[in-house]
Amino acid sequence: MPISRAVQLADKLYAIDAWMEDGPERLSCYLFDTPERVLVEVGPSATLHHLTDALDELGIDDIATFVVTHVHLDHAGGAGQLARRYPRARIGVHRSGARHLVSPERLWSSAVGVFGEEWLASTWGQMEPIAEKRLMALDEGDRVPLGGGRFLDVMHTPGHARHHIVFHDDDSGGMFVGDSVGLCYPHGHFVQPVTPPPDFDARLVVEQLHRMAQRNPKFLGFAHFGPEDRVAETLASAEARIWDWVRIVERMTNLDDKAATEELRRWSRAHYLDLGFAEEDIVKYEAKTFWPMQIAGIRRWLATRQTR
Repeated sequence: MPISRAVQLADKLYAIDAWMEDGPERLSCYLFDTPERVLVEVGPSATLHHLTDALDELGIDDIATFVVTHVHLDHAGGAGQLARRYPRARIGVHRSGARHLVSPERLWSSAVGVFGEEWLASTWGQMEPIAEKRLMALDEGDRVPLGGGRFLDVMHTPGHARHHIVFHDDDSGGMFVGDSVGLCYPHGHFVQPVTPPPDFDARLVVEQLHRMAQRNPKFLGFAHFGPEDRVAETLASAEARIWDWVRIVERMTNLDDKAATEELRRWSRAHYLDLGFAEEDIVKYEAKTFWPMQIAGIRRWLATRQTR
């Protein structure tokens, strides 16, 4: 399934390239142009204008609800600004992540610790708080109305983040997975783990992959990036690569974080080449991966697991 600025995937369902970081194929948002319009994912504030330009081109003058799979800034950083643009919209987020949209200071501070303040402010941009009364606190089993008797079903899928949720649309068969499965770019069509601290938990990630598979979705709507219709193969690959990365990092006891980061990058490149993926595609994945974060998340989980 190729994807451009706005592509219709199914009845009243569009995928939008939000041009995160001012480049294509970095963040995909999903618009349900239904009686009660719903937007899945927002992206960071610095490049929110690309998303709103696309919405304007589609003739979208109002949104009933926009939802985020989790509150990491590349998914929800522009939520406050978008809420200001659509003052009647509700904002759906897992109940344990809601407080970070009301008071984003702690979330911002945590992100600064990972990415650095200068990069974060210039590349993803600042967050604006959202009034608590506008939030729709979501959890497992909840439903987001699309109108006309159509709903998005909510699954709580911790593992990437404790407050991560996934949305499933029975009508289209789409499952909008945020970062719970990993990265899967359309130029390469292979899935790669995303393992950030402090919440990454390999066992929880794999449990959620199995739960998603049980729903038999027709396609996976990745945030990074776009729809993937090879569902069973992609979920199985995601599980295998999670454990590959854990095993590799677990063996790096004699390497500091910097050396371990380079070793994981090197091993992944060699592994992808062995699997037959094109080098030009691997290079694109490498460029869109923040490698130090992957090492930090896995090492934190391994240390936490050992102390239990």
